[in-house]
Amino acid sequence: MIFPIRSFFRPHLRASVPTGAAVLIAAVLLVVASGCDNMLDIEPQGEQTSANFFRTTDDANRALAGAYDAIQQQKRATYQGAPEFLSGYDLVFGEVASDNAFKGGESQNDQPDIDDVQTFTVDPNNLYIAKMWSSLYEAVTRSNRILDRVPDIEMDEGEKQEILAETRFIRAYAYFYLLQAFGMEPGTNNGPGIVLLDGPVTIGDANQPRSPEPAVWEQIEADLQAAIDVLPTKSERPPSTYGRATRGAAQALLVKAHIFQNEFGPAETLAQTIITSGAYTLAPDFAGIFRTSGEHGPGSIFEINYATLPNQLEGYFGNVYQASRSTWGFGFKVPTQDLVDAFDSNDPRLEATVIFDGEAMPDGTVVDGGTSRSGYHNEKVWIPQAEYPQNNGQGIFAGPSNVRYIRLANVLLWHAEAANENGNTPAALASLNAVRERARNNADNPAGVLPDITTTDQDELRAAIYRERRLELAMEDLRFFDLVRQGRAADVLGSAGFVAGVHERMPIPQREIDLSEGVLEQNTGY
Repeated sequence: MIFPIRSFFRPHLRASVPTGAAVLIAAVLLVVASGCDNMLDIEPQGEQTSANFFRTTDDANRALAGAYDAIQQQKRATYQGAPEFLSGYDLVFGEVASDNAFKGGESQNDQPDIDDVQTFTVDPNNLYIAKMWSSLYEAVTRSNRILDRVPDIEMDEGEKQEILAETRFIRAYAYFYLLQAFGMEPGTNNGPGIVLLDGPVTIGDANQPRSPEPAVWEQIEADLQAAIDVLPTKSERPPSTYGRATRGAAQALLVKAHIFQNEFGPAETLAQTIITSGAYTLAPDFAGIFRTSGEHGPGSIFEINYATLPNQLEGYFGNVYQASRSTWGFGFKVPTQDLVDAFDSNDPRLEATVIFDGEAMPDGTVVDGGTSRSGYHNEKVWIPQAEYPQNNGQGIFAGPSNVRYIRLANVLLWHAEAANENGNTPAALASLNAVRERARNNADNPAGVLPDITTTDQDELRAAIYRERRLELAMEDLRFFDLVRQGRAADVLGSAGFVAGVHERMPIPQREIDLSEGVLEQNTGY
């Protein structure tokens, strides 16, 4: 059964989504995820609880939609009683905290919480820290309710098992992000970890201590392997269900888990399985990957779906937050000169990644780089103005773009990195050069553009792979966490204020520390 609300399960039928869908999903989410005192989100005490909601197949699918909703980041939020329009935490911590992007915006006082992340002066009261923590634990809590209640529903057994597998993928996704942001110890796999919840939380046991990093990795890997064993492949999914987790998505996230733990043997083997599966190919047009017409393309392994609904604040805030203030945006997350200079001058990915001052876009709009601190804007989230929803009286805050979370190019570069660390130089070169070849073929005259890497020196090849990751995946909200796990953050970001031993992890929100009555311990340096 396909549950036809919002964009989670029907990304290509945006125009057909009813305007009442958001009302319906809001009612559902009140049932499965009522607010509470802290991030653990105790069972709601209202008229309808998860105990009497989970009765039918429709209930199970609605709850699953709620779990997918929790990993969508761009929402209108209320924080400490005040309304806030927040862009996604991915762009803040993945890129603005790195050497790839500046915060941007109208001034330093425009979204100062992002500026604090950029300058490594962030404190435990930061709005984006709180949003990241609460949103991801909301995903965990919703997932745990599904895993606890759906097994007892009388429904088609195959559909039930698939819902449970997708739910475990979502929980693994949330735990992974929480761990990399708050609990990892790069290079040692012995960090303080995060609060690990493997079931519903009830009154009396809400304040729980952090589980050590190895225990969290064990849970992530168990969830992903359970998902791999059940989920269909991408080709087995009809287009109306694109955006739901697949076997390849779970495999790719497990590769990422191995890479972040420096487990290069299983990472290489599993990445090779994905590459040779025939399920994915590199889309020939690099720039087209990031247009709405390129969603769920041949190289897409997992995307987080968004859609615009008439007269409602839905969709992806990143389209507008990152667009030029001279056109129809707010100018956040702008590329740095350092990123621009990192590209070869003839690398066609530069033009597909960066909008330059005075550049005329395909819809005829001309971008004024003077509204950007660096003079540049992010082209990977650019869409024609005609694709934006109508102004609903509160301003246009949302666009229709999906977030490309894992692409085949990412897996190829993980495979190259793992193979190089394992001493399998030919395999490392093959995967690295496959990414460069696709980019080279986008040039008007490919001769001499991005020649194949041929070095067999392990250190030189590692540096080449790291550089290729930066260029291929620039502005896709991965850079900061890559630098941290590679052990290079202090060298690259030291001039920005990064302090080794402190800024590899974000602070636990102070509100959560206070509400835990001392059970949660703050990260070092905060």
